[in-house]
Amino acid sequence: MPGAEPIYVNQGDKGFLFLHGFTGSPYEGRDFAEYFARKGFTVWVPLLPGHGTHPRDLLKVTWQDWYLKAREQLARMQRQCKKVVVVGQSMGGTLALHLAAHNQVDALITLAGFVFLSDWRLKFLPMARNFIRYQYKSKGPDIRSQQAKRKSVSYLKYPVQSVVQLMRLIEHVRDDLMDIHVPLFLIHSRQDHVVPYENMNYIFNHVSSKIKQRLTVDNSYHIISVDYDKEKVFEAMERFLKPLI
Repeated sequence: MPGAEPIYVNQGDKGFLFLHGFTGSPYEGRDFAEYFARKGFTVWVPLLPGHGTHPRDLLKVTWQDWYLKAREQLARMQRQCKKVVVVGQSMGGTLALHLAAHNQVDALITLAGFVFLSDWRLKFLPMARNFIRYQYKSKGPDIRSQQAKRKSVSYLKYPVQSVVQLMRLIEHVRDDLMDIHVPLFLIHSRQDHVVPYENMNYIFNHVSSKIKQRLTVDNSYHIISVDYDKEKVFEAMERFLKPLI
């Protein structure tokens, strides 16, 4: 898909690994990459398996494939950079939590990361996946800025079977939280229509990190990294990380 290409900006010995969300693409990290590249950071935004091509390609992958791609990118980046911060948007935030629980990272930032969902349709998932192949996004990506929404590069439908993989991921990561000790910055919008806002406090209260902060935004929807609050959020990230890296 045009606009779904991975982003690799190589400069400096301090880097960010940005992980996009379920059905999304590196588009979600483009503004982030431009902001921090201007500050002299190395920024990588890989394309996760099954994304950025056709929704049917999601049928071929498991949550472990997403994680292995993220871990591979982290290891490669750590060979190049002295410090690496992992940032994740939505499912990318959940993957980032998993990475931090099992790998050495210097700091962790999530944008609408989650370890539980509240969509009432999920309880019918075991039965529905036998009858319904794809679920359509009737309203498109959850972005308040209409300009950013029009430019968004994401699937407008996704295999129901892939939601099973997403649920397995978050169930696994819930048990990982106590193993997270790195500095952590959690960001969530009160206007998120996809992921319950309560995830932020749940994660905050269950990790073992001694350095941890929260930020609530109100002028964005789910995909914070491209929405109205993005500049405010990037500046807050920079302030959080300044004494750490």
